[in-house]
Amino acid sequence: MNGKSLGWILMTALAAGAALPARSAGRLEVAVTVKDVEAIVKQVGGEEVETFTLFKGCILRKDMQVEPAVRQRLLKADAVVWTGFFNESAAIHESVRLLDRKGEEGRRPLWIDVSRGAARINVPVSSCEGYVEVSFMQGDPFFWLDPRNGAVIARNAAEGLALLRPEKKETFFARADKFAQEMEDHIARWQEALVPLKDLRIFSAQCGWQNFSQIGGPKFAACKSTNGVLPSPPSLVDYVRDLKAEVVIVDPNTPPDYGRAFREGTSARVLEIPSSLDALPGGRTYPDLFDSLVKALSSARR
Repeated sequence: MNGKSLGWILMTALAAGAALPARSAGRLEVAVTVKDVEAIVKQVGGEEVETFTLFKGCILRKDMQVEPAVRQRLLKADAVVWTGFFNESAAIHESVRLLDRKGEEGRRPLWIDVSRGAARINVPVSSCEGYVEVSFMQGDPFFWLDPRNGAVIARNAAEGLALLRPEKKETFFARADKFAQEMEDHIARWQEALVPLKDLRIFSAQCGWQNFSQIGGPKFAACKSTNGVLPSPPSLVDYVRDLKAEVVIVDPNTPPDYGRAFREGTSARVLEIPSSLDALPGGRTYPDLFDSLVKALSSARR
Protein backbone atom coordinates (compact mmCIF):
# COMPACT_ATOMS: atom_id res chain seq x y z
CA MET A 1 0.00 0.00 0.00
CA ASN A 2 1.48 3.37 -1.00
CA GLY A 3 1.56 6.53 1.10
CA LYS A 4 -1.36 8.07 -0.78
CA SER A 5 -3.56 5.06 -0.06
CA LEU A 6 -2.64 4.99 3.61
CA GLY A 7 -3.22 8.73 3.87
CA TRP A 8 -6.70 8.37 2.35
CA ILE A 9 -7.56 5.67 4.85
CA LEU A 10 -6.36 7.64 7.86
CA MET A 11 -8.01 10.86 6.74
CA THR A 12 -11.26 8.99 6.15
CA ALA A 13 -11.16 7.50 9.62
CA LEU A 14 -10.39 10.84 11.29
CA ALA A 15 -12.63 13.06 9.23
CA ALA A 16 -15.61 10.76 9.57
CA GLY A 17 -15.67 11.17 13.32
CA ALA A 18 -15.24 14.93 13.11
CA ALA A 19 -17.92 15.82 10.58
CA LEU A 20 -20.38 13.04 9.96
CA PRO A 21 -22.75 13.44 7.01
CA ALA A 22 -26.47 13.06 7.59
CA ARG A 23 -27.65 9.46 7.72
CA SER A 24 -30.97 8.10 6.62
CA ALA A 25 -33.62 7.29 9.20
CA GLY A 26 -33.64 3.61 8.26
CA ARG A 27 -31.18 0.93 9.25
CA LEU A 28 -27.49 1.77 9.14
CA GLU A 29 -25.63 -0.03 6.36
CA VAL A 30 -22.56 -1.47 8.07
CA ALA A 31 -19.78 -3.22 6.16
CA VAL A 32 -17.68 -5.56 8.34
CA THR A 33 -14.39 -7.04 7.23
CA VAL A 34 -14.58 -10.31 9.20
CA LYS A 35 -17.57 -12.63 9.69
CA ASP A 36 -16.72 -13.31 13.32
CA VAL A 37 -16.64 -9.59 14.12
CA GLU A 38 -19.86 -9.10 12.16
CA ALA A 39 -21.60 -11.46 14.60
CA ILE A 40 -20.67 -9.11 17.46
CA VAL A 41 -21.69 -5.98 15.53
CA LYS A 42 -25.11 -7.53 14.90
CA GLN A 43 -25.64 -8.09 18.62
CA VAL A 44 -24.61 -4.54 19.48
CA GLY A 45 -26.47 -2.89 16.60
CA GLY A 46 -29.63 -4.97 16.76
CA GLU A 47 -32.42 -3.79 14.50
CA GLU A 48 -30.68 -0.47 13.92
CA VAL A 49 -28.08 -2.05 11.59
CA GLU A 50 -27.96 -4.05 8.39
CA THR A 51 -24.57 -5.75 8.20
CA PHE A 52 -22.65 -7.50 5.43
CA THR A 53 -19.18 -9.04 5.23
CA LEU A 54 -16.54 -7.73 2.83
CA PHE A 55 -14.09 -10.64 2.77
CA LYS A 56 -14.04 -14.42 2.76
CA GLY A 57 -11.08 -16.63 3.52
CA CYS A 58 -7.82 -15.81 5.30
CA ILE A 59 -7.05 -12.10 5.65
CA LEU A 60 -3.31 -12.81 5.34
CA ARG A 61 -3.43 -13.61 1.65
CA LYS A 62 -1.77 -11.04 -0.59
CA ASP A 63 -4.54 -11.05 -3.21
CA MET A 64 -7.37 -10.29 -0.78
CA GLN A 65 -10.25 -8.48 -2.47
CA VAL A 66 -13.68 -7.24 -1.48
CA GLU A 67 -16.23 -9.86 -2.51
CA PRO A 68 -17.77 -8.84 -5.89
CA ALA A 69 -21.32 -9.37 -4.58
CA VAL A 70 -20.98 -6.58 -1.98
CA ARG A 71 -18.86 -3.97 -3.78
CA GLN A 72 -21.86 -1.83 -4.67
CA ARG A 73 -23.13 -2.04 -1.09
CA LEU A 74 -19.74 -0.86 0.15
CA LEU A 75 -20.16 2.39 -1.78
CA LYS A 76 -23.37 3.12 0.13
CA ALA A 77 -22.18 1.95 3.55
CA ASP A 78 -22.61 4.22 6.57
CA ALA A 79 -19.73 2.53 8.38
CA VAL A 80 -16.83 0.18 7.76
CA VAL A 81 -15.96 -1.97 10.78
CA TRP A 82 -12.41 -3.28 10.42
CA THR A 83 -9.79 -5.00 12.58
CA GLY A 84 -7.04 -2.43 12.09
CA PHE A 85 -5.23 -4.81 9.71
CA PHE A 86 -3.78 -2.98 6.71
CA ASN A 87 -4.52 -5.85 4.32
CA GLU A 88 -8.19 -5.06 4.85
CA SER A 89 -7.94 -1.30 4.41
CA ALA A 90 -5.75 -1.62 1.32
CA ALA A 91 -8.23 -4.00 -0.35
CA ILE A 92 -11.19 -1.77 0.55
CA HIS A 93 -9.47 1.33 -0.80
CA GLU A 94 -8.58 -0.47 -4.02
CA SER A 95 -12.17 -1.60 -4.51
CA VAL A 96 -13.49 1.94 -3.97
CA ARG A 97 -10.85 3.35 -6.32
CA LEU A 98 -11.84 0.99 -9.12
CA LEU A 99 -15.52 1.79 -8.68
CA ASP A 100 -14.77 5.52 -8.65
CA ARG A 101 -13.06 5.11 -12.01
CA LYS A 102 -16.36 3.85 -13.36
CA GLY A 103 -18.06 7.00 -12.17
CA GLU A 104 -19.88 5.31 -9.30
CA GLU A 105 -19.46 7.61 -6.34
CA GLY A 106 -20.21 6.54 -2.80
CA ARG A 107 -20.61 8.21 0.55
CA ARG A 108 -17.75 8.61 2.99
CA PRO A 109 -18.27 5.96 5.68
CA LEU A 110 -17.25 6.09 9.31
CA TRP A 111 -14.33 3.74 9.86
CA ILE A 112 -14.65 1.84 13.16
CA ASP A 113 -11.45 0.11 14.30
CA VAL A 114 -12.54 -2.59 16.75
CA SER A 115 -8.95 -3.54 17.63
CA ARG A 116 -8.46 -0.54 19.92
CA GLY A 117 -7.51 -1.79 23.38
CA ALA A 118 -7.52 -5.47 22.40
CA ALA A 119 -5.00 -7.82 24.00
CA ARG A 120 -2.40 -9.00 21.47
CA ILE A 121 0.07 -11.86 21.26
CA ASN A 122 3.41 -12.08 19.41
CA VAL A 123 3.95 -8.31 19.61
CA PRO A 124 7.52 -7.35 18.53
CA VAL A 125 9.24 -5.74 21.51
CA SER A 126 12.44 -4.31 20.00
CA SER A 127 14.41 -3.75 16.82
CA CYS A 128 16.25 -6.98 17.64
CA GLU A 129 13.24 -8.78 16.26
CA GLY A 130 14.58 -7.96 12.80
CA TYR A 131 12.36 -6.85 9.93
CA VAL A 132 8.64 -6.82 10.77
CA GLU A 133 5.99 -6.14 8.15
CA VAL A 134 3.94 -3.06 9.02
CA SER A 135 0.77 -5.17 9.15
CA PHE A 136 2.23 -7.26 11.98
CA MET A 137 3.83 -4.54 14.10
CA GLN A 138 0.87 -4.70 16.50
CA GLY A 139 1.23 -8.47 16.85
CA ASP A 140 -0.90 -11.37 15.69
CA PRO A 141 -3.81 -9.96 13.65
CA PHE A 142 -6.31 -12.64 14.76
CA PHE A 143 -6.97 -11.03 18.14
CA TRP A 144 -10.71 -11.88 18.01
CA LEU A 145 -9.82 -15.57 18.48
CA ASP A 146 -9.04 -14.63 22.08
CA PRO A 147 -12.64 -14.58 23.40
CA ARG A 148 -11.65 -12.06 26.08
CA ASN A 149 -11.38 -9.53 23.27
CA GLY A 150 -15.03 -10.01 22.37
CA ALA A 151 -16.09 -7.45 24.98
CA VAL A 152 -13.52 -4.95 23.64
CA ILE A 153 -14.82 -5.39 20.10
CA ALA A 154 -18.40 -4.89 21.29
CA ARG A 155 -17.49 -1.71 23.16
CA ASN A 156 -15.64 -0.27 20.16
CA ALA A 157 -18.58 -1.12 17.90
CA ALA A 158 -20.98 0.61 20.30
CA GLU A 159 -18.84 3.76 20.34
CA GLY A 160 -18.75 3.92 16.55
CA LEU A 161 -22.43 3.23 16.04
CA ALA A 162 -23.30 5.84 18.66
CA LEU A 163 -21.58 8.48 16.50
CA LEU A 164 -23.97 7.62 13.70
CA ARG A 165 -27.07 7.23 15.86
CA PRO A 166 -26.54 9.44 18.94
CA GLU A 167 -30.13 8.93 20.05
CA LYS A 168 -29.41 5.17 20.35
CA LYS A 169 -26.16 5.55 22.28
CA GLU A 170 -27.48 4.12 25.55
CA THR A 171 -29.06 1.20 23.71
CA PHE A 172 -25.81 0.32 21.91
CA PHE A 173 -23.76 0.47 25.11
CA ALA A 174 -26.34 -1.54 27.04
CA ARG A 175 -26.15 -4.28 24.41
CA ALA A 176 -22.35 -4.20 24.50
CA ASP A 177 -22.39 -4.56 28.30
CA LYS A 178 -24.85 -7.45 28.08
CA PHE A 179 -22.67 -9.12 25.48
CA ALA A 180 -19.59 -8.66 27.72
CA GLN A 181 -21.37 -10.31 30.66
CA GLU A 182 -22.50 -13.21 28.51
CA MET A 183 -18.92 -13.68 27.28
CA GLU A 184 -17.64 -13.86 30.86
CA ASP A 185 -20.06 -16.72 31.48
CA HIS A 186 -19.01 -18.48 28.25
CA ILE A 187 -15.31 -18.10 29.04
CA ALA A 188 -15.78 -19.57 32.52
CA ARG A 189 -17.55 -22.54 30.92
CA TRP A 190 -14.77 -23.06 28.35
CA GLN A 191 -12.04 -22.75 30.98
CA GLU A 192 -13.69 -25.50 33.01
CA ALA A 193 -13.95 -27.74 29.95
CA LEU A 194 -10.28 -27.11 29.09
CA VAL A 195 -8.87 -28.20 32.47
CA PRO A 196 -8.61 -31.91 31.49
CA LEU A 197 -6.96 -30.85 28.21
CA LYS A 198 -4.23 -28.60 29.64
CA ASP A 199 -1.43 -31.05 28.79
CA LEU A 200 -2.74 -31.91 25.32
CA ARG A 201 -0.05 -31.29 22.70
CA ILE A 202 -1.64 -29.51 19.73
CA PHE A 203 -0.21 -28.34 16.45
CA SER A 204 -2.32 -25.85 14.50
CA ALA A 205 -1.76 -25.60 10.76
CA GLN A 206 -4.17 -22.68 10.59
CA CYS A 207 -3.83 -19.10 11.80
CA GLY A 208 -4.94 -17.62 15.05
CA TRP A 209 -5.67 -20.36 17.57
CA GLN A 210 -2.70 -19.34 19.73
CA ASN A 211 -4.92 -16.43 20.76
CA PHE A 212 -7.48 -18.81 22.24
CA SER A 213 -4.90 -20.36 24.57
CA GLN A 214 -4.73 -17.04 26.44
CA ILE A 215 -7.78 -18.11 28.48
CA GLY A 216 -5.98 -21.26 29.70
CA GLY A 217 -5.98 -24.90 28.71
CA PRO A 218 -3.65 -26.40 26.10
CA LYS A 219 -1.16 -24.39 24.08
CA PHE A 220 -1.38 -24.33 20.29
CA ALA A 221 1.97 -24.73 18.57
CA ALA A 222 2.35 -23.25 15.08
CA CYS A 223 5.13 -23.11 12.51
CA LYS A 224 5.23 -20.34 9.92
CA SER A 225 8.24 -19.38 7.81
CA THR A 226 6.45 -16.37 6.34
CA ASN A 227 3.27 -14.75 7.64
CA GLY A 228 0.32 -16.43 5.97
CA VAL A 229 2.45 -19.08 4.22
CA LEU A 230 2.64 -22.68 5.39
CA PRO A 231 5.99 -24.49 5.09
CA SER A 232 5.95 -27.62 2.93
CA PRO A 233 4.00 -30.69 4.15
CA PRO A 234 7.18 -32.79 4.70
CA SER A 235 8.78 -30.11 6.88
CA LEU A 236 5.61 -29.78 8.95
CA VAL A 237 5.38 -33.54 9.36
CA ASP A 238 8.90 -33.50 10.84
CA TYR A 239 7.92 -30.63 13.12
CA VAL A 240 4.80 -32.42 14.36
CA ARG A 241 6.83 -35.57 15.05
CA ASP A 242 9.44 -33.62 17.02
CA LEU A 243 6.66 -31.89 18.94
CA LYS A 244 5.08 -35.29 19.73
CA ALA A 245 1.77 -33.62 18.98
CA GLU A 246 -1.31 -35.65 19.84
CA VAL A 247 -3.65 -33.47 17.78
CA VAL A 248 -3.18 -31.55 14.54
CA ILE A 249 -5.78 -28.93 13.61
CA VAL A 250 -6.42 -28.08 9.98
CA ASP A 251 -8.95 -25.68 8.54
CA PRO A 252 -11.47 -26.36 5.76
CA ASN A 253 -9.34 -23.98 3.67
CA THR A 254 -6.07 -25.80 4.40
CA PRO A 255 -4.84 -27.50 1.18
CA PRO A 256 -5.81 -31.20 1.36
CA ASP A 257 -2.24 -32.42 0.82
CA TYR A 258 -1.35 -31.13 4.31
CA GLY A 259 -4.08 -33.13 6.04
CA ARG A 260 -3.09 -36.18 4.02
CA ALA A 261 0.58 -35.76 4.98
CA PHE A 262 -0.26 -35.44 8.67
CA ARG A 263 -2.45 -38.55 8.62
CA GLU A 264 0.11 -40.65 6.75
CA GLY A 265 3.29 -39.31 8.35
CA THR A 266 2.39 -38.84 12.02
CA SER A 267 0.52 -40.61 14.79
CA ALA A 268 -1.43 -37.45 15.65
CA ARG A 269 -5.20 -37.25 15.35
CA VAL A 270 -6.04 -34.79 12.57
CA LEU A 271 -9.10 -32.60 13.20
CA GLU A 272 -10.72 -30.18 10.77
CA ILE A 273 -11.90 -27.25 12.88
CA PRO A 274 -13.05 -23.99 11.25
CA SER A 275 -11.34 -20.88 12.60
CA SER A 276 -14.12 -18.64 11.27
CA LEU A 277 -17.92 -18.64 11.27
CA ASP A 278 -17.57 -18.42 7.48
CA ALA A 279 -16.72 -22.11 7.38
CA LEU A 280 -18.63 -23.37 10.44
CA PRO A 281 -21.86 -25.17 9.45
CA GLY A 282 -24.73 -23.66 11.41
CA GLY A 283 -22.43 -21.14 13.10
CA ARG A 284 -24.18 -17.80 13.69
CA THR A 285 -22.93 -16.27 16.93
CA TYR A 286 -19.44 -15.42 18.16
CA PRO A 287 -19.47 -18.09 20.94
CA ASP A 288 -20.39 -20.76 18.36
CA LEU A 289 -16.82 -20.53 17.06
CA PHE A 290 -15.28 -21.49 20.41
CA ASP A 291 -17.95 -24.03 21.29
CA SER A 292 -16.97 -25.86 18.10
CA LEU A 293 -13.27 -25.85 19.04
CA VAL A 294 -13.74 -26.98 22.64
CA LYS A 295 -16.17 -29.74 21.65
CA ALA A 296 -13.78 -31.09 18.99
CA LEU A 297 -10.77 -31.06 21.35
CA SER A 298 -12.74 -32.70 24.15
CA SER A 299 -13.87 -35.50 21.86
CA ALA A 300 -10.28 -36.03 20.68
CA ARG A 301 -9.15 -36.82 24.23
CA ARG A 302 -11.83 -39.46 24.91
